[in-house]
Amino acid sequence: MTPEDFERVLDRACHILTENVRTNADYHSPDAFERHALDMLKVAAHDCDLTVQPSFHKHAFPDIRANGYGVEVKYTQQDTWQAVGNSIFEGMRDPGVDTIYVLFGKIGGLSEVRWARYEECVTHVRVSNSPRFVVELETDRASLFEHMAIGYDEFAKLDDGDKMRHVREYSRQRLQEGERLWWLEPSHSVPVNVRPYMNLPKTTRRRLRAEAAILCPRICAGGRDRGKYVDVALYLLMHHGVVAPQTRDLFTAGSVALRADGRRGGKYILRSLLDIEDLMKDVAKCLDDALIEEYWGKKCAPRDRIAEWLRMADTVAKDWKPSEHLFLG
Repeated sequence: MTPEDFERVLDRACHILTENVRTNADYHSPDAFERHALDMLKVAAHDCDLTVQPSFHKHAFPDIRANGYGVEVKYTQQDTWQAVGNSIFEGMRDPGVDTIYVLFGKIGGLSEVRWARYEECVTHVRVSNSPRFVVELETDRASLFEHMAIGYDEFAKLDDGDKMRHVREYSRQRLQEGERLWWLEPSHSVPVNVRPYMNLPKTTRRRLRAEAAILCPRICAGGRDRGKYVDVALYLLMHHGVVAPQTRDLFTAGSVALRADGRRGGKYILRSLLDIEDLMKDVAKCLDDALIEEYWGKKCAPRDRIAEWLRMADTVAKDWKPSEHLFLG
């Protein structure tokens, strides 16, 4: 059976299902609709050489198989053609299925049932406990696989690590200024417990300040850059489970930047960095490569990181050059 022949079966099934969901509320639940979709596909295929049956397991993907074709059944009570789909990992994909379609029952508004090719209606990835595809019919948006520049069939054959690599790159492209990926990054896992910064031992606070300073050279920017401490706050929370309500105080408060004689004035950010200069050298050597790439937007060998940090800090600093004061040894 050709794809065109199978799509004519889907046309007939959707016509029958649309009439039935509009006239019979018994089909207005996910389980009832899925069972009825299976039955009506069998009815629509009665004169075809097509064997329609459930997949090999109730949790398998897709829900229905028919001579190498698969049908994933989606249902919503809302007046929308969008729904969360299956996991991107497709761990229980039916091995007997090659080409997959979505059969979508929309009950909200004017009830209707439509179908689409799976790879053409997957438009996004949503992350909850696991990354899941989002399917969307009746949209002008390009498919997710067009955005990722890879065909669905090719993507489906990748191992989990390579699938996540594509999803991370897609997700990074959608980030707004000041946003970062959460647990998708390979460089860390999300801490379970959250701790206030000021409750940490002094040695731990100094170490975290050094790590944040290396990863976020934007802290050297001028006072009008209101977002210069955003990455610091996100790093502490995402990678260490540490909340610092006044993040700028990590580098400008008197407790970290007073002169040796206790007098105030001068450039607090410089004095706070001089105070942790040796620690910054240490952490620059041992920070994970993936972390450096995540926060700097590029790879950098450990031996070159201090020089590159100074270059980036000089670029954003106003009225001073960090390279004229820091790491002179």
